[in-house]
Order: sequence, then structure tokens, then C-alpha cells
Amino acid sequence: MAILITGALGHIGSNLSKKLEECGYKVVRSDLRILKEPNYERGDVTQFIEMHRIFKKYNVKHVYHLAGEVGRENGELFPRRCVDINVSGTLNLIQLCLEHDATLYYASTSEVYGDWGGKCKLTEDLVETQPVRPTNCYGISKLQAEQYIRHFVENYGLRALSFRFFMCYGEGEWPNHYRSAMANLIYKALTDQPMPVHKGTWRSWCYVDDIVEGCILAMEKYDPKRGYQAYNIGRDDLRPMEEIAALICDLAGKPRSLIEYTEPGRFVTPIKDASFAKAKEHLGYEARIPVEEGIERTIAWQRRTVLKRTELK
Repeated sequence: MAILITGALGHIGSNLSKKLEECGYKVVRSDLRILKEPNYERGDVTQFIEMHRIFKKYNVKHVYHLAGEVGRENGELFPRRCVDINVSGTLNLIQLCLEHDATLYYASTSEVYGDWGGKCKLTEDLVETQPVRPTNCYGISKLQAEQYIRHFVENYGLRALSFRFFMCYGEGEWPNHYRSAMANLIYKALTDQPMPVHKGTWRSWCYVDDIVEGCILAMEKYDPKRGYQAYNIGRDDLRPMEEIAALICDLAGKPRSLIEYTEPGRFVTPIKDASFAKAKEHLGYEARIPVEEGIERTIAWQRRTVLKRTELK
């Protein structure tokens, strides 16, 4: 029996595969990169035959489906890829999980909720009880994939749940234009570049180790009797981004004068204030790493890894 991770070379996938292996699980990693490594298979989730070969070869019984076209801006630039990968790719995994009697754990996103203007806590049942409207193509595609998963759970006996990740950051996330604000702000601070920060935006940042812990708990405590469930996974510590940027400067030993305040662009949700009570009740999940510690760890990792790579260039 094996656990398959799609998108295994990504930020969450690489940390999750490492932790699962440390826990003694047999893990098969799949992604688009061509590599010759043990228990790694190149596989495109949009290609059913490629993924079917992996299922047959390794007797896959659990699937963490983390592969996706990720990001607000990326989704606007490539909306068809959002549909192809996030929706059609997920349908391939649904069919394969049904055929091979495997359980599916789907990486959704906080973007499915849209913009509530900070008027209420974002609870999982909002998607079921309120007319939610994601503000970008990425969020729309992820919500559509969730709806397909629910349909197959309720009508065809699929075993599956979804994670709605909130503001993951930390070791293993290489900064670039399409990555998280946290990774990019830390990199800009360390390299003495201007740090653009959206005014009036609030986020609750969750270190990747805590995100991974939530993923593993969901598998170990999965109960099919609950039916389809979605879980907010993150840390309940909402803070203004102005405060986060100042904290980065202080912990990196850089002047706060690097911070440049800007207006939020299109498709940006100003406030993401979520409840994580359901994950705590069902899974015993609770994020434990304070944002100060997480930022310190990320600064240390970027200094010994990202900056060293930059120096070699």
C-alpha cells in the first residue's frame, strides 16, 4: 500500500512527503519534473493514462492531490490551465480513486470564499449555505473541483475530503513573483530591496510544518461516516500586513524604511479571517508555531539556501 502525492515537488508537497516518510509511510511522489529518484514518477494529472500507470505500479490507497495551477495572478493569465489542471486533473484523480479503492485528500484554497469584507469568520459551511463568489479564476476553479468531489462522494461512494489552506509559508518556498507575499517580503528584506505591502490587508499566516500536520491528521483520523467534509487548515492569528512587514524587518535586522505601502490590486481579498474550529473538533488539529518563530525559521532558511544560490549565480 502506498500514499501518492501529486505536486510532490512543490512547497507543501515536498515538506509533506518528507514528514510522511519520517512517520514510516511508503510515499510515492509525482510531479512534472523529469527525475530519476526512488519512488518518484513523472506524472501529469491532466493525462489519465500517466496517472493510471502510477496507481497500478504502486497499489495506491491514499492520494494527497496537491498538484494545481496556483495563484490569483497566474489564474488570470492562464484561466484555461486552471480548468485543465485544477478541474479536469481532479476529475482524473476522482475516477482513479474510485477504480482503485483509494481515499482522496484534495488541496483546495481559502480563495474559494471570496471577499466577505471581514464581516464574519470564514467557516466551512459558508460554501454550502451562502452564495459565495470567488474573486479570481484560481478560486473559481478550486471551488468547482470541490463541488465535483462532493458530488462523487455523495453519489458514487468516493472517500474524500478537502483542505482549504490559509496563508502557508516557510522552508522550501522559493521566492518569485507568483509565490506568497511572505516569501517575497522576506527575500526583499534580506536583499535590501523595497518591500511592497498592501495597505488595509489582514492575514493569518501558518508555517508549513503546521499545514503538513493538518494534512497527516486528516488521513489518520478520516471518517467516511461524516460524508464529504472540507477543513480550513491554518493558524488563528489575524494580523495586518503592515505589522507582518515590520516584524520581518525587525527579525532580519533590516530598516523598516524598506517598506512601501501600496493599494491592493484587483482580485485581492483584503481580509481573510477564518475559523479553524472544525479541524480542531474533527481532527484534533491546532497550529502551534507562532508567526514570529515561523518568520525566523524562514529567514534562516532563505539565508542558507536562497541567498547562497543567488551568490553562486
